[in-house]
Amino acid sequence: MRRRPGFSLIELVVVIAIVIILTGAAVPAFGHAVTTSRLQAAAYQLAGDLKLMRENAILYQADLTMYLCTDPASQRTFYCFELLPRLDSTTGLPRTTLHYSPPNAGVAWPDPGRFLRRDFPYAVKLAFPPSFTQPPGGAITIDSRTYYQVTFYSGSGGHFRGQPSSLGGTVTLVDQTGAYKWYVIMDSVGRVRVSASSS
Repeated sequence: MRRRPGFSLIELVVVIAIVIILTGAAVPAFGHAVTTSRLQAAAYQLAGDLKLMRENAILYQADLTMYLCTDPASQRTFYCFELLPRLDSTTGLPRTTLHYSPPNAGVAWPDPGRFLRRDFPYAVKLAFPPSFTQPPGGAITIDSRTYYQVTFYSGSGGHFRGQPSSLGGTVTLVDQTGAYKWYVIMDSVGRVRVSASSS
């Protein structure tokens, strides 16, 4: 019988060492890719809701407002927005001066078909208050939570259709570790985009 050549112990150790080194180098890159993907998903969710609000403000000719929870820091994980205009309880018609607002703790959300709450996926948070702070937007406090708000106008009161109240701004989203950030940027006419850079 012929003896078949095999691998020596040294060759096996070298191959295993190479595999371990390559795996160790790939794990951080994979973790970065997963984190980036999660931040992107959260950013595109917010950007999509802002675009939808703007379109509905133009379509239904009603001002619509979004509230981003920024304080306390532990609850910077959600936002809420008007999908459709609020109806007058007497006439049943939309009124620009009527707006939904986030309820107090323990109180049911008003009209979930028109006023929606969205939680950021994957424990993504707002990194710090966005630049939607200039009047007539700005911050409001409800039940010890501070919200920054942005309104898309219907075209009345000297505003053009789809104009945002903030005249542009950037929302910064951050992962659990605080090491990675992603940005939702809105310009002065209400166009929204997602970017890895704040500029």
